[in-house]
Amino acid sequence: MNSEKADLPLVSVVIPVRNEGEYLGRCLGSIAEQTYPLDRIEVLVVDGRSTDSSRSLAEEFGKKNGLKIRIVENPKGNTPCGLNAGYRSASGDIFIHFIGHAMMSPDFIEKNVEFLEKTGADAVGGLVISTCLDQKTVPQGIGYALNTLFGLGGVTARTGTHARYIDNPSFAAYRRELFDRFGYIDERLTRNQDYEFNQRISKGGAKIYFTPEIRSFYFNRPTYKSLWKEYFNAAKWRIFMVGRFVRAVRIRHLAPPLFLISVAALAILSAFFSPAIYALLALLGIYTAAAIGSAIPVWKRNGIKYIPSVLLSYIVIHAAYGLGFIWGMIYFWLFRKAKAIRIAETQ
Repeated sequence: MNSEKADLPLVSVVIPVRNEGEYLGRCLGSIAEQTYPLDRIEVLVVDGRSTDSSRSLAEEFGKKNGLKIRIVENPKGNTPCGLNAGYRSASGDIFIHFIGHAMMSPDFIEKNVEFLEKTGADAVGGLVISTCLDQKTVPQGIGYALNTLFGLGGVTARTGTHARYIDNPSFAAYRRELFDRFGYIDERLTRNQDYEFNQRISKGGAKIYFTPEIRSFYFNRPTYKSLWKEYFNAAKWRIFMVGRFVRAVRIRHLAPPLFLISVAALAILSAFFSPAIYALLALLGIYTAAAIGSAIPVWKRNGIKYIPSVLLSYIVIHAAYGLGFIWGMIYFWLFRKAKAIRIAETQ
């Protein structure tokens, strides 16, 4: 048995954290309960100068639960620098990018290793399911909205139902040699840094396999304000990718900004051309019907009380993403900020 364990690849779980004391214990607890042998797992908690209990919690957890935890310093505090610090300090054959704001299913690591070996892929990823500690209606409604096709436009890592090769996994497991071949995380990107890395390795010929058999649980944002900020910034930095990667923007990314532009244009036009008001009402009616139709399964599974928060979550997600996308075009293209960042990267 010991020789069999020794033949298993060592897995390094890299978790950049900054003030994640509320969630980190649950994250580490899910790792301690893995079906994969714990002596073939190392956890690197990359501390971005936390001012809460995150660091001490991680240190004490390892001592009490037999989990091999190392604290890695991240003086710059941001996610891309944290990921690189963790990857460069890791000893494993397989690197898993995880976050303190999430939990693993009990067989998460075992399944990642299994599908890496079974498929021969360079990286694998699975399904990320939104969940929430707060049982109040709004946080739960946000989570339910994020788990729907209408909410996120068919992101495979959120709504995928069958195994296939993709180019943008979430909480992925990577073979170590990928970082030797393609380099590390772009530290200029405070958002979408994992997307950029995945696109880079895919463009270079790496194969990334998705299967819904691999599952993790993400603690979604509990307020509309934090939800807005998340998706506004995600859309803004998506624009930075345009020009680097042909597939950086898909149809689902274009839908929110085009919808907002159409609503604004028709609203203005209706002041001068009365038939435009009917087109505006039709457009808003189609959106409302699609939103309600998408929320019906939530109603059936969880009750009608969540429907208002689900519907409002749709509006927040789509409006934030649409406006963030438009602002990204202004910021990176009109103000030419993308060029300045790329010159700095080259230097």
